[in-house]
Amino acid sequence: MNKLLKKICTVILSLVVIIGFISSTSINSYAYNSTTINEYINQTASLMYKTIPEPTVASIGGEWTVLSLARSGVKVPKSYYDDYYKRVEQTLKDCDGQLHKIKYTEYSRVILALTAINKDVTNVAGYNLLSYLSDFNKVKKQGINGPIFALIAFDTKNYEIPQDPNAQVQNSRQTMIDYILDKEIYKGTSNAGGWALSGNDPDPDITFMAIQALSNYMDQPKVKEAVDRALTIMSKKQLASGGYSSWGSVNCESTAQAIVALTALGINLDQDSRFIKTDSNGNKKTLVDGMLHFYCEGGGFAHITEGYDGGSGSGTGLNAMATDQGMYALVAYNRYLKGQNKLYNMTDASTTLNIGDNSNLDNKGDNGGNSNNNQSNGNGTGGSGTKPDVTDPPGTNSPGSSSGGNASNGGGSSSGGNTTTSNGQGKTTGDSSGKKTSIPKSGSKNVDTSQNTNKTISIKTVYSGEKDGLIPENKKCVIIEFNEKTDEEIGRFKSSEDEWQNIYYSKELSEKSGIQTYITLIDTSVSKDDLLNIDNYEFHEIESSKDDSDKKEQDYKHPEKYELIFGDVNGDKVVNAQDVLDIQSILCGKIDLANEKQILAINVSMDSKIDNGDIEQIINYFISKSDYTIFTLWNEAGGKSENDEQTSTDGENKNNDNESHKVNQDSKSNTVDRKNTNN
Repeated sequence: MNKLLKKICTVILSLVVIIGFISSTSINSYAYNSTTINEYINQTASLMYKTIPEPTVASIGGEWTVLSLARSGVKVPKSYYDDYYKRVEQTLKDCDGQLHKIKYTEYSRVILALTAINKDVTNVAGYNLLSYLSDFNKVKKQGINGPIFALIAFDTKNYEIPQDPNAQVQNSRQTMIDYILDKEIYKGTSNAGGWALSGNDPDPDITFMAIQALSNYMDQPKVKEAVDRALTIMSKKQLASGGYSSWGSVNCESTAQAIVALTALGINLDQDSRFIKTDSNGNKKTLVDGMLHFYCEGGGFAHITEGYDGGSGSGTGLNAMATDQGMYALVAYNRYLKGQNKLYNMTDASTTLNIGDNSNLDNKGDNGGNSNNNQSNGNGTGGSGTKPDVTDPPGTNSPGSSSGGNASNGGGSSSGGNTTTSNGQGKTTGDSSGKKTSIPKSGSKNVDTSQNTNKTISIKTVYSGEKDGLIPENKKCVIIEFNEKTDEEIGRFKSSEDEWQNIYYSKELSEKSGIQTYITLIDTSVSKDDLLNIDNYEFHEIESSKDDSDKKEQDYKHPEKYELIFGDVNGDKVVNAQDVLDIQSILCGKIDLANEKQILAINVSMDSKIDNGDIEQIINYFISKSDYTIFTLWNEAGGKSENDEQTSTDGENKNNDNESHKVNQDSKSNTVDRKNTNN
């Protein structure tokens, strides 16, 4: 009997060992415990603390870093958060409470960070930040991105939405929920599911962000149904590596958003078969596996690990935005493992915010040679990555970049100067003399066209900015054609007594017009006569630097900086998906417009705003080579329209030697003051 009992015990013990071994081998291949995740978090927290010593109001090197640290449980000196709060107060004072006229996700992002560090968002330097999100029309100016993050912001601490008697549409939680649901791709059809900034292909970033916002409302049948449809589609889109691809690249940020969304829904990433894949080697891979693929030794994350980074310069090394998003995704996962509130449920901020001295913040965070290839954000590291930040507030960001949001500036297009109006029938209005005509283009756009007497210069005023738009209302876009110019020269225009402004050569427009053509964004106060006066222009040849050690002088070695390619937002001379991502990042507030040249490159639809219309045209351009609206300014023959206006200069100018209306050859030797350039 004892022998039989021993045999039974031996068999049972063997089975336990075998099962345990199999189970442990299987789990270890893709599951992580809190201790392991804590190590990744601690190393990245140290990196953030050292590289972003003074976070400010910004999508890079700002709120996302503060939020990530605050929700991580890592002990951070009180002065770090207090000093950030003081900078927020000062920023609000400096701008009279208006963080941005269009991007109201700025307020959502700041609310998230301040709530995370347990500050009163209803009184920051005397401003109630919640009140700026009480007008739904303002919140939705950025498209779906606005309501997504406003809803997340209000829910962080169950904030009440202030009543605004001046609001065009009073905001409410249900209004934002319904708006998001209405933007579901193929809504109401058998193919419905997921969300995107534009187009009909569900985008992982936006879809998972929408789920994050809707996660608190799963008790509403229509919400649950939409989220379930989205999860089904996203499960199919998940890669064998466990991660996601968005806009042509397998990247960290898309996977990070998935982790935040699924943990918000209470989904176990290690057990839900919908989000566990098998790679080519037969290994099980979860979302955490997919994201840790981008982890940099010593802390932080890369945007991509191989291949082309889209031309933004982030490369395959440490990336600021990827680090931000990777960090708060790890935090979201760790909080799930510990049974704590989800990432954006900050009702526990007063008890979980860990404040105090922490010597480990200074001892760790060495990323072992993984350099950050992004541009400096002024705080020691950071810069925009390759992926447009889909969220202005919370979203794809971090000391790096992510996907972008969509923001419509509203209003119709307005052309500058003396533009006449189209009658809507393809004809133009104006006096019978033909001195003032407009060429109506697609989208009912009007173009004011003028020439000086000897036809040396022709100008077309295409559009002006509008109030509260991304294009300043005091700026107008002018296309300038020169009969006597050469491709190899840089041009500038004397916009005032002491200021010069770059004009950008366009090979594309030159081929359309048949002559040398430049484009610029200039103050609306500049008169047509000044633009038609050749004496106000100066040109010089591209020259090699005499001193290679002088980086400022090296600008002249790069003539591409003075040439504009429509749709090429990041200046890499290629129009591709990365440019679309950058526009999305700009629209959602993740990346600021760098300069006027970037505005000109983006606004291919040639109207008074930058919006999804530009994104769609650029996508069609690099996919099917469809022309932009800007190219319809010329007829198919490539020359000017028969309706081009020929304006006369005064009598004295008519009698001047023609040489005075041509390019002054001596000006080629003049040096451009680089302080006045906008590159």
